[in-house]
Amino acid sequence: MPANPKQTVVILDEEEISLADLTRTCRVHAEWVMELVDEGVIEPRTPAPQWRFAATTIVRVEKARRLQNDLGVNLPGVALALQLLDRIDALEARVRATSRRPDPDDAD
Repeated sequence: MPANPKQTVVILDEEEISLADLTRTCRVHAEWVMELVDEGVIEPRTPAPQWRFAATTIVRVEKARRLQNDLGVNLPGVALALQLLDRIDALEARVRATSRRPDPDDAD
């Protein structure tokens, strides 16, 4: 039976990772991560030089890397794209929450 190349990994926002963990996991240079911080794409939880990030920052850095490498988007464009994607996610979550509410006219 062939091995499944896709794995599901659960990343919790409460967990923190170091800059070294982030660069190693995402296979990016620390200088590029610093540029992401300067551009406001990601935000460290603790001040430099001992930056700590939410573990979910890995997902954001991967999205930023794909936008830049695959689509040729510059860093300000990456920041804007991720900001808009965040807004879409928030709006979709609100729509899902609204659609789950019971209809007050159906209450007995």
